[in-house]
Amino acid sequence: MAEAGFDAAVVDDAVVAASELVTNAYRHATGAVELWVWARTRPRAQLVVSVFDGSRAAVPRPRDGDLLAETGKGLGIVEALTSGWSSHPSRSRLAHTPMLGKATWFVLPLPERWPRPPWSIAPGVAAQRLVDVLAARGLRPSRASDSAGVSIVSVESLNVWVCPLTFSWRDSSGVYLRLPLIDLQEAGERIVRTLETASAGAGVCPTGKPGGGCDAPGDAGAVGSPS
Repeated sequence: MAEAGFDAAVVDDAVVAASELVTNAYRHATGAVELWVWARTRPRAQLVVSVFDGSRAAVPRPRDGDLLAETGKGLGIVEALTSGWSSHPSRSRLAHTPMLGKATWFVLPLPERWPRPPWSIAPGVAAQRLVDVLAARGLRPSRASDSAGVSIVSVESLNVWVCPLTFSWRDSSGVYLRLPLIDLQEAGERIVRTLETASAGAGVCPTGKPGGGCDAPGDAGAVGSPS
């Protein structure tokens, strides 16, 4: 992170917050634990640090405990050190056999000198990369393209339009959501979250610190139609 331009204090905060999430996963959840890190440009330029575990039953919630207690402070520390945190149903990324579970994550602002758009990527290339990302999560996406260069990636009940600039799809409330093509990892996680939240019913998403909550990661802009 230091080499990427983050201040030393932010690096320290990230290490402590990630350590708390990993510790919680090992103490309270089951199955494999994975650490994921990626950058996103929407809803704002942020670093996402996410810890996956194989248990959806162990819902992470902050405690209002004794200030002198030696345990139970982990999520409070994460909340104090980061710009937002939350949790949602997800699928593993790194396991040889993809497994169901949840992702608990936090965000930090990217440094000012972080590379900014414009970036460009061909829609067909972006569509194939999205197919690969979703397939690695144990899903079975398919892809079709038209003569205008627009691709549609279909996975379970969800259709994702891959246009010259954006990924677009309709959420469970019928609103189209949109993310830039450069936010491939963010789009992939948001799509997995949409599918897994629907299959899990109410899902796992306690609201953490403002700036997190159930609309992030992946707080895509709402639009009237794909573009």
